[in-house]
Amino acid sequence: MSCDDRGVYVGSEIGKLCRVFLHRPGSELERVTIDNKDELLIDEIVWVERAQANHDEFAGLLRQHGTEVVYFQDCLADILNDPSVRSSLLDDLLLFETRDRTLADALKRTVMEMTAEEASSTLIGGMTKKEAVARMGDIKSLVFRSAGDDAFFFYPLPNLYFQRDPYFFVRNAVVLCAMRFPARRREPLYARYIFQHHPLFKDVKILFGADPADRYPNIIEGGDFLVLNEECVAIGVSQRSTPGTIQNVGSRLASEVGIRRVLAVDIPKERAYMHLDTVFTMVDRDAFTIYPGVAGKMRVWELDYEENGRLANITESRDLFGCLKKSLGVDKIRSIETGGGDLISASRDQWNDGTNTLAIAPGVVVTYESNMASNRALRDNGVTVYEINGSELGKGRGGPRCMSMPLKREG
Repeated sequence: MSCDDRGVYVGSEIGKLCRVFLHRPGSELERVTIDNKDELLIDEIVWVERAQANHDEFAGLLRQHGTEVVYFQDCLADILNDPSVRSSLLDDLLLFETRDRTLADALKRTVMEMTAEEASSTLIGGMTKKEAVARMGDIKSLVFRSAGDDAFFFYPLPNLYFQRDPYFFVRNAVVLCAMRFPARRREPLYARYIFQHHPLFKDVKILFGADPADRYPNIIEGGDFLVLNEECVAIGVSQRSTPGTIQNVGSRLASEVGIRRVLAVDIPKERAYMHLDTVFTMVDRDAFTIYPGVAGKMRVWELDYEENGRLANITESRDLFGCLKKSLGVDKIRSIETGGGDLISASRDQWNDGTNTLAIAPGVVVTYESNMASNRALRDNGVTVYEINGSELGKGRGGPRCMSMPLKREG
């Protein structure tokens, strides 16, 4: 698989990164306040202009290394040029909130009248009652009349710049995630419309998320998903991905794209360990970053599937690295501990996503420059490290891997 092909294909965590999905932070982050930040899953108030500068640096670094950057908001605008697609998406979106028919119809008419770019911005950045009044005047609606001026009629999506979570690609297929918290449940909806209607994704199979049954509480999130190679994936059993959903997704991976082995890796169910990729990421063919001490606490279940998707065998282990050696076909796993193994440095770097590395080629990663001890440990182990300023981006609790969704990697 080469970078010349226009298709979508992800067969590993470390193949040269050819094409990537990003979302540049925008007005949605300006909606986050001290009062709503917890509900919106943002830990600190973000300086948006600086976050955009940080993100532009990130995108620029990827382009310098030959990666094509595709922006989520641009793709959303592309499909919203089709009135029938826009109408259908709005109908689905308005089901997320209890609206009386009068208000729902007025909101739909308002967005249908926008340009595609303005509609895309509104669906991501949100709309308050005050902004709705400026566009459509007063509405004979109890929901409308009883709402405060700053109440959201379309909620913002401030976590959207973490593109790793609402879906994940494996081979030429995609899993649309069912998100744990309400603040993020609209993101896979927008993604589903993009993947169904944008020409860039015309050959992509949707493995999970298109069926109405693939919804909360059957939760799974992309930050828990690592494509180890063409035959095996690892999925975190975490605060945001449940065992039953993992087993069901594993069955579809086996029957639809031929991935017959899943390593289900148990991690602490805490915000600091939000996803598997906050404690464990792949940086080379035989090398992983990992938070100190966590490997010894992890239970791993090896799930082996038959070609038809039936679960053939399930084996529990406490030997994460042994499972990885067997699945990757290597003699030894190189374990590179966050913070260089020093618990104080590791704890500090963990809060700034020191383990959340993005591999752009085998043994070549992107990290935040603030994680000095972890970056030094990577270099000491022969990994090439490119650093970006994440001073504002990291306030949402996510690193370079969280912010990126590979669309195409070389084999």
